[in-house]
Order: sequence, then C-alpha cells, then structure tokens
Amino acid sequence: MAYAAILSLKLTLEQILLHPDRHPNPHERQLMDSLNEKLGFLQQFLEQVSSHQSVETVERRIRDAAYEAEDAVALHQIDPHPLSMDVVAAQNSVGSKFNNHGKETEKNYLLTIGQEIDYIVQEVTKFKEQLEVYTTQESESSVEKETEIDKFHHTDDFDHSLNSSSNLDSSMSKNTMVGFDDYFIRMKDQLTGGPSALKVISIVGMGGIGKTTLAANVYNDSSIAYHFDIHAWTTISQSYCTRGIILGLLGSMKMMTDYMHQESDDRLGHHLYKALKGNRYLIIIDDIWDTDPWDEVRRMFPDDNTGSRIILTTRISKVAAFASTSGFVYQISLLSNDQSWLLLRAKVFGDESCPLDLQETGKKIAQKCQGLPLSVVLIGGLLSKVNMTREAWQNVAQNVTSSVDQCFEILKLSYNYLPHYLRACFLYMGVFPEDHEIPVSKLIKLWVAEGFLNQDQSQSMEEVAERCLNELIERSLILPSKRNSGKRLKTCKIHDLLRDFCVTESNKENFMYVTKRYLSVSPNSLHCLRRISIHPMAILDNLLVSSTPSVSFARSFITIGNHKISSELFLQFKLLRVLDAIQVEFLQFPYEILELLSLRYLAFTCKEDMPASISKLWNLQTLISNQYSSSKQGKFLPFEIWRMPHLRHVKFKKAYLLDPVAVKFNPNETYFVLENLQTLSGIWDLKLTKDVLRKIRNIMKLNIIYDSRRCKEKGWSYYQFENLVNLHKLQALKISLVPGTNWLVNWTLPPLFNFTFPPTLKKLTLRGCGIPWHDLATVGSLPNLEVLKLKDHACLGTTWEPNKGEFRRLQFLLLEDSDLIHWRADSGNFPCLEHLILQWCFKLLEIPSGLGESSTLDTIELNGCKASAFDSAMSILETQQSYGNESFRVVGHSRSNFSYRKMHAFN
Repeated sequence: MAYAAILSLKLTLEQILLHPDRHPNPHERQLMDSLNEKLGFLQQFLEQVSSHQSVETVERRIRDAAYEAEDAVALHQIDPHPLSMDVVAAQNSVGSKFNNHGKETEKNYLLTIGQEIDYIVQEVTKFKEQLEVYTTQESESSVEKETEIDKFHHTDDFDHSLNSSSNLDSSMSKNTMVGFDDYFIRMKDQLTGGPSALKVISIVGMGGIGKTTLAANVYNDSSIAYHFDIHAWTTISQSYCTRGIILGLLGSMKMMTDYMHQESDDRLGHHLYKALKGNRYLIIIDDIWDTDPWDEVRRMFPDDNTGSRIILTTRISKVAAFASTSGFVYQISLLSNDQSWLLLRAKVFGDESCPLDLQETGKKIAQKCQGLPLSVVLIGGLLSKVNMTREAWQNVAQNVTSSVDQCFEILKLSYNYLPHYLRACFLYMGVFPEDHEIPVSKLIKLWVAEGFLNQDQSQSMEEVAERCLNELIERSLILPSKRNSGKRLKTCKIHDLLRDFCVTESNKENFMYVTKRYLSVSPNSLHCLRRISIHPMAILDNLLVSSTPSVSFARSFITIGNHKISSELFLQFKLLRVLDAIQVEFLQFPYEILELLSLRYLAFTCKEDMPASISKLWNLQTLISNQYSSSKQGKFLPFEIWRMPHLRHVKFKKAYLLDPVAVKFNPNETYFVLENLQTLSGIWDLKLTKDVLRKIRNIMKLNIIYDSRRCKEKGWSYYQFENLVNLHKLQALKISLVPGTNWLVNWTLPPLFNFTFPPTLKKLTLRGCGIPWHDLATVGSLPNLEVLKLKDHACLGTTWEPNKGEFRRLQFLLLEDSDLIHWRADSGNFPCLEHLILQWCFKLLEIPSGLGESSTLDTIELNGCKASAFDSAMSILETQQSYGNESFRVVGHSRSNFSYRKMHAFN
C-alpha cells in the first residue's frame, strides 16, 4: 500500500494550496514543490518494481513514513496551532519529529516532513543501486529472483475503456463450462423430464469449483427458459435473513412493489406463494450454508404437480442431502489435468490456438492449479497480461502453488502482479460484504474520495476510476454483474475467496479493518486503523465513545446495513475523508459531522434540514442524504451550498435548492460557481434560469422533480426549460412531475411547448410531463440519444407517428403507463433500436409490424398490455426468425394475475 499512501499524501498536500483561508508564502510553496518532487521519485520507483520479499521491506518503510506524514499534515489542517490536549497527544503519537507541541511554524512543519521523506529517498536510492547490480547478473540465485524488476508490469497491453468489458460476460460463461458438460446434460434432463412433483436438486462442492457457474448456465439455457413459466434467483450466503431471501426472489420475478417493503415476513411469504401457485417454476437458491434458511422458506414453494424445480448450490454436503431428500445431488469434482488445460487455454487465447512453444509450460501451470476452476481462471487472467514467451510463462509456473488448500497463494500471486495503482482499488473491495451487489457509481465515488487514484490530466478522476475497474474485471478479480439500459456496468461483484483475501491482506497492510460478527477492537486501538467497515449483523456494543476525546487516524468509516450509532462517535474520527452512514437514521442533524473538515464523501439519513454550516466541509466532493420522515415536506438546502466548489455529486431524495441570484452576494465571488459538479439528483422545482445553469455548467447527470399542481398553475414557461440547451456536457436527464397523473387527462396544455435539450444528451427520462406526441420530435432530433424512457403519461394523445430521420441512434425505448392506442412506425424510424419495453400500455392495439424488419432489435418485453399487442410481438418474432435471427426474444407478463410468464425466449 506504499503507492496508495504516496498518492494520498500528495493529494493531502494539495489541500494546503486549495484551502480558502490559508495562503502559503513563496518559501512554503518552494518546500511543497520540493516535497512533491521527492514523492514523485518514490512513486516512480514503486511503479518499476514488483512486490518480492526484499522490495516489500522497502515498501513498508515508504508506506509507514507516508502514513505518518499524512497524519501530521491532516492534523495541521484541522488546527495549525493546536492547544487542546487531545490534538497534541495525537500529534505526539505520530512522532515528535513532525511537531513541536503545537508551537511549530508552517515552515518548520513542512521542512520536517520533507527531511523525513528525504531519508526514505536516500534509502530507496541505495536499494535501487543494489537492485541494478542484481538485475545485471545472469545468475539465477534466489536473491536475484526476489529483487528483479517486475517483467510483467511493462508488458500489460489492454484497452482502458470501461465499455470494452461488455463482451466479458458471454466469454466467461463459455469458457468456464469446461468440464461441466456431463452435469449440464443430466441436469437439463432432470429439470424438463421425470415426475411432475416438485423436485429439489442440489449442487455441492468447494468454493470456487463452479457450482454457481453450472447453475447459471442451466438457468440461462434457451430450452430451460422456454420450459418454465417463472424463473427466479436469489443468493443467500452465510449472513442471511428470511425476509431478504423472499425479497430477493420477488425482485428476481419482477413482482416487487413499493408497499411490499413495509409488509411482514409472513405477508411477503404469502405473496411469493401466491405468485408461484399453479405455475411451473424454476428457483435457484445460490450459496446456502445451513439447513435453517431452507427450513424457513421451503413452505413457500407450492407443489402443484406442475413439474416445478428448485436448484440449490452449497459448499456443505449435509445441507445438500437435507434439501434434496430424493437424492438429486450433484457432487462437483475437480477438473482433470486435461480439462484444466482446456479451460486455461480458452481463458488466455479464446478461440485461437496456443503457440507450440508455450503448450508444455501451460499444461504444467494448469496441473499446478489442482483442478480448481477459480485457480485456473485467475492464473489465466494473469497469463493473458504477460509476454507470450516461454520465459515469462515459466516465471509464472515457478510461483503457482500446488495445493488447493493454499488457494490464497494463487490470489496473492495475482495481487502481486497487479500494477501498484490497482492494488488499493482491489483491496478496497473487501469493504463490501460477501455476495454484495456493488453499485459501480458508488464504488467510483468512494475510490475518488479515498485519494489513492493516480491523477491523469487527460481524464477526470471518475474516468480514471472506471479504467481501473475495467482492468480489474479483465484480470478476473472483479465480476461484472448487472448493466443499465445504456449497457454500462451498473453493479459488480467479487468472488468470496477473493473478498476474503482482500480482507486478510488489508489487515496485514493496515489498510482496512472489516467487522465480522463482533467488532473485536477496543476504542483505545481505534486510532491505528486507516479504514473501518461495519457490516450487517455486526454488534457494536464495544464501539463506545471514549470519555476523553481523541483523534483517530482512520480515513474511512463505512456502515452497511442498519445500525444504531451515536453521532458523538464521529468526534473520534476527525480525519475522516469518507463517512458512509446512509442507513443510519439520525433523528436530528448530526452536528458532530461538521467537525470532520477533511470529509470528501458524506452519505447519511436525517429528518432535519441541513444547516448553513455544512459549508465548513470545504473538501466535500460527494453529498448524499436521505429523508426517512413520513412527511412529504422536502429538505431545504442552505444557500451556502453554493460556496462548496469541490462538490462533484449531490444526491437527495427530496430537496429544494435556493437560487443564488435571489440572495444578495458578491457577484465576483468564484465560490458561487460549482464548476466541478457532475451529478445533481433529487432536486425539486428548480427554476432553470441562465444564471443557475451557468453555475452548474459542467453538470453531466441531472434529475429534477416538479410538483404537478404548481407546474399547472405557473405553466412551463415559468421554469424556463428552454435553457437546458446551454448545458453543453449534460449526458443524462430525468424530469418528473409528481404526485399522480390523473390531472393530466383533462389538463389544457400551454400553447407553446418549450422543452429544448443539448445535443450531448444520451439518456432521457420523462415522467408525467404530458407532452403531445407530435412534440416528441424535439427529442427525436437529438443526435446522440441512446436511451429514452417515457413514464406515467409522459406523452399525451392516442396516436404516435414519428417523423422520418428521428431517433437515429436510439437503442433502448421504454413506454410505461401510456394512453397510446395507435403507434405507426417502421425500422427506418428506429434504425438502431435493440431493446423495446412496454409496461401498462393497456390501450395500445399493436406494436408496429415494420419493427420486425429491424436488423438491430433483439428483445421486446411486455407487461400489462392487450392480447393484440402480444400477438403483434409474436408476429415480429416470426419475422425475425425468418431472417435467421435466433437470438431474438419476446418476454411477456400476464396482465390477469401479474405472474411472470415467458412467452418465448431464444438465447
């Protein structure tokens, strides 16, 4: 973690220059420039070496020195002349070389840090000289092997675009089926044949052996998809609750509604039972660790002799035998040496052949993986990044562990071969619980706030984070999961073994502490932790507020799940950069947060309005706040939020943002321009004046909600929607009118519809806006629009006939809750359309038959539509089949009972 520590220290030093109340003199700037030059030298050294034993000693020395220096800088930012005993004591704990009991000058303070870093530079310089001697020798001594320059780092050749991972899902599914053909065929026969009684099939084997992969391939098989009326998947893992299992199944079946979250477990179970009753269903229960969860949920699966099936995956044989009383248990064996080689070869070369001079070494590597698919895939990901030479492959072969019980050694090998700039990103995945669907947008914001990303002048920090995520996916260390309507990665996951490795390695590196069942650390030792992650089911009884205020050196405090935490606790963490307490409900605004001047990421839930003093958090980049009060009254954001220039992402459930023009202020004050703001979400009744938009001119994602009654009274012109065209970087826009839509039916529209949008827009969601269908031409003319969602009577009228030349790049179209009856269009109107969804369009007679001639359309989904609309979709299916498009799918939901029914599916 030395590399991440160096980057973090450099970023912290930059805050001295950016602080609005401090202005370093020329000499102080000279000291900082000199210090940055030394840190740059250390950074370059780390980029050139690997993490063998001798280098790791130097890395730890660099890391510890950077940590201490950063702690001193952060404490100095809190108070340049600390008088309180707690701060003095904390500084003394860092080391007397960094302070003079609160009396040091700025000059001495920076000079002392520079001298300490200079000692490290001298050590590294000597080490580099020794390293050069070793690397020039041709002997293969163990000393040379432990200190050689990393030959793998400079041979990486990969696409840095996040979108390049889009094909990984299908290729992974294909490759990891090696060795499962027999299981696959037999399981398909048991699912579609045999007795009509409910059958439970268990897949059992060790972690990483491919149980979930086998279940997923069966689940996604086209013939299986066609055979069953209902499909659902849920993952349980070690930490489970019955409610979570039921919600997971209902969500997978697309049966979830907002009110269900407030219902009892029994009522939820009743909903699940009723939805499955009378249907032929296939349920996957993945990663079950005990018999108790199966005991609690099996009564919710009706046995109506319809041929329904349930598949369980587990690592424990007794759980498999307990659930599958009829003996339908698949014990997954390790791969043979030949199968391991086939899998390894497919992972590295895909459909291409392996060079003859690499085959012998490749087979040895595959053999050393001992038949564990996880090991094969991880090593394959590594081999795909090194030089395709015998020497490079032999170096890998010499380090591959030969025991399955030592799988962590393989994980350690993959970790060691990561570029330094990826290691902190990878270990950070341990922050999240096992089997957690990790939101990519949140992960990126956290990485940026943590400060261990390498800045790139040609890219934003968010783009750098996306690039790092993509590289970890390419190396099979992070798994892509769900994608959004624009095909961008929405969530990702990490394998349990990899996550366990992250947690273990993080503890060794003093990088992160993750709670398990109990928080096994005393308050007195909190000061030595860099990051703390509190997971669900953790008991925090011994995490008490110290009677004597202290300063912890933790940079992150992340809670996942519901916890009761006193806001006074945060006084112990004055150097926090990240505070994620979104599921902690504060009855009153936690004013203690305002003492955390280093915060860059803040997420919390509170009933009260936000105070003006929030502007004290001048470093803040991400501000997320939920309101859990049952009242419909939204929060009023203080005017002072316009004084926080580093804000990048602001997200609320319901908040009102005051117009800075309406308040007297100095027009020359630069802090009234949120130049870095990229995301603004959950803002109500925002008047889009030119002055306001100039102050958020770099916004990329905008989500605004308007009160329908107020909008009806004032008219569209009051909100000046025509000014949206001035947001030249806007890519995603959502405009909603709430509450309800009944008033729209009889509402007389204004004589002039004044929506205009910037040409940069790629994703547009309109809800309840009541736009005449013919005025949608304004949207259709957007040159870059790829995703369009029209919800809750977004458009009014019974007929839609788009003009020729519109929607030239549209790939995803959703129509939801519409009174549309006649839709006249053909493939020429939507030349790039791939995915069409119709929800609750009760009056629509049919889908335009001309869409059947589209060469790009691959999926139509219908829910709550007329039978004639379903028939037209099936007609399009037949047309597509006649063109040889066997991948085309039509997915439908029954309007009568809302149960899920697959009409037809081809994969």
